[in-house]
Formats: sequence, structure tokens, C-alpha cells
Amino acid sequence: MRHPIVVGMQYGDEGKGKITDVLARQTEWVIRFNGGNNAGHTLWLNGKKLVTHSVPSGVRYSHAKNFIGAGCVIDPLALTKEIDELKGAGVSLTPENFKIDYRAHVTLPLHVALDAAREGGSHGLGTTKRGIGPTYSSKTDRIGIRVGDIVEGKAFDKVRFLCQNYNSYLKALGSQESSESQNLAAVESALETFRSFVSRDPHPFYEIAKKTKCVLEGAQGILLDIDHGSYPFVTSSSTLPAFAAVGAPFPLTGLGAVIGVCKAYVTRVGLGPFDTELKNDVGERIRKTGAEFGATTGRPRRIGWLNLDELRQAVKISDCTHLVLTKGDVLNGEKKLGLHMNGKLEMVDGWSECVEKQGSQNLSPAFDKYIQIIEKFIGIPVVAAGTGTDREDLVWRNFKAEQFWS
Repeated sequence: MRHPIVVGMQYGDEGKGKITDVLARQTEWVIRFNGGNNAGHTLWLNGKKLVTHSVPSGVRYSHAKNFIGAGCVIDPLALTKEIDELKGAGVSLTPENFKIDYRAHVTLPLHVALDAAREGGSHGLGTTKRGIGPTYSSKTDRIGIRVGDIVEGKAFDKVRFLCQNYNSYLKALGSQESSESQNLAAVESALETFRSFVSRDPHPFYEIAKKTKCVLEGAQGILLDIDHGSYPFVTSSSTLPAFAAVGAPFPLTGLGAVIGVCKAYVTRVGLGPFDTELKNDVGERIRKTGAEFGATTGRPRRIGWLNLDELRQAVKISDCTHLVLTKGDVLNGEKKLGLHMNGKLEMVDGWSECVEKQGSQNLSPAFDKYIQIIEKFIGIPVVAAGTGTDREDLVWRNFKAEQFWS
């Protein structure tokens, strides 16, 4: 059996959570393989908006099990808050339906302080200031703290060593040092959160992948990949679907269809190049209509026309096999739309409505024509299109979700 991987094809915020949510109906495992609580996946439950940051997007289903992989980083204080918020919405996480790989690294107040200090200087990158980059840095420095260290009571000396190493750097940046007691308290608090959920299996999906449907969920987007994105304005982990084999970990031969998710336009949060950015009334109108404000930070997202040159590059780097185009409804009423192709911007016809009539499973001819232009340029099929905010507002084009496991 081969299992699909859901990844973003732009700069994050593409609507991956909605697609994972649809696939989670048919799976037993939803596996997050990269990133931390700097990402926000938006879900809807009983008409209520839920935003998960670290917890995978399968939490809506009682039959689904959720796994945070070894390639992720976890802020225990933020995770505890997220678990409580989900519980308040009627979602209960138990040791049976939620597990955390013991090798995932832990974000402490020290890491958050480092992130904020760096962003406050002249070389800021526009991060979420959630401490993600410094956590990955301490991981590669080989002085990081893993979930297993906390559960096994091995973290306290490591915390002291981290403070000794990084507080001098904070001081050099002109920032207040992060107190050792504050970080130790965070570890003690994390113990209660992690203890019941930790998985110590070094190869948790080796057998499961042979007989049980799984879906692997990536955070951020391909154009933010640490190696292949618009460096240095990138995230701190690999966002490529190939990393699922490492970050879960998941058997390489069990990886299947790569489902790339992108918006009908482009958004970006933070700094970095943006060739098609709209700094005008059109961009502001799209931002308001699409509620384009960060799910994690609330920051207004930068808006631009769809860049097919970038999208084709992302398809090739990720070996994407199927594309899902989201938020077609946000562009309803725009008479002309920009598409960046072969180094230049071309204007094409827009549409009044993206579906033939409200609630219809038929795309309007004008929207479908826009999709056909995309397919022809990037060379892979657009198998589904998002036509509204509700989880049912997804039109499949000559394809069914269950085919991803066939």
C-alpha cells in the first residue's frame, strides 16, 4: 500500500488542512512530519473554526489517530493550550488517538527569546517569533532537548547547558537573558503533557504502512523549504514530501501520491521576494474577501497573482502528482486576473461565480478554463478545486479521493 502526502506548493497558508481533513475521513493515521507551531491549519467543527498548530488535522474524526513525527519541533506550553482548546470544542486527545515521537525536539522559552531578539535586529526575516528556527539550530548543534529526554528525566542538565550557551548570545544582541528557572519550569510542565502521549517506537509505521491507510501532512510550503526555497526567507525545516520518510519516519517505499495544494492566487507572510505582489486596491480587496490574515500570528498576508513559473518549479522539486486549487471563490467578480508565465505577467478573464450555482458540484466554464491554463503550463492535473470556506466546498474533477490509495 502507498500513502498520499499533502504539501503546500506556495508560501504556506494554501488550505492544506482542509484537504487533509477530507482524506482523514478514510484513514486511520494522520501524520505530521515537519515544522512547529509556526503553522496554522484551519478546520471547521460544528460551524466553529478550529486552528491546529502542532496537532495533525485528523483530530475531527474519532476513528483517526494523530502522530507528531520526529522531524517536528514542539512548544509544550503552546501544545498544552492547543489540547485544552480542542477539548473545549469537543475533541478529546487520548493516548490511543494521539502520539508524539520521542525524537521530536522541544521549544523552550529560551528559543522564543532568541527568535525575538534576532527579529528585532537589522537581519530579521519576518518569522513568527515562535522559536522554531532556534529550536532547529540547537538540534543541529546537537545540544537540543528531545521529548524523550523530558519524559526520561534527562532534560534538566541539558536545559542548564542550553542557557549557558545561548544567554551570552542573547546578551550580545542586547536582549534580556532567559532565566534558567523559567526554562526548567517549562520542562516540568511539559512532563505532564508529554508523558501519556510519547511514542518510543523507533519505526512506528514500518508494519502499519503495509496494511492501514495513512495520510502524511506537511507544514508550510515548498517555496519555503530550507534548501530549495527563497533562501534566506524560508522556514527552518524541509517542506518537501520526500522529508516525510525522515520526519515521520515513514517507510520510503510506502510513500505514494504527492498532493500539492495551492491557492488560485498567492499569499506570503513576512519578508522575501514576491514578483506578483499587488500593493493596490485589488490586493486589499482579495485580502479582505479571503480573510488573509495569519492563522498563527494574525498578521495581514501579502497578496499577489498566481505565479505559474514558481508553481511549475515547486511541482518539479516536489515531484507533485496531483494539484488541488483552493479559494477560487475569493476571486469571484474579478473581471481580469493575472498569471505569471515565462517571466511575464499575462491578464486572463475572470469569473463572476466559480460554480454554476450555489451548492453545485459543477465549476463555471470561466473558472474551469482558468484551471485548464494552469494544468497545461505545469503539466499535472488539477484534481479538485476549492469553492468556499466550508469543508464540503470542494469540487473533484474526474477524480475521487479514495483513488489516492489505489
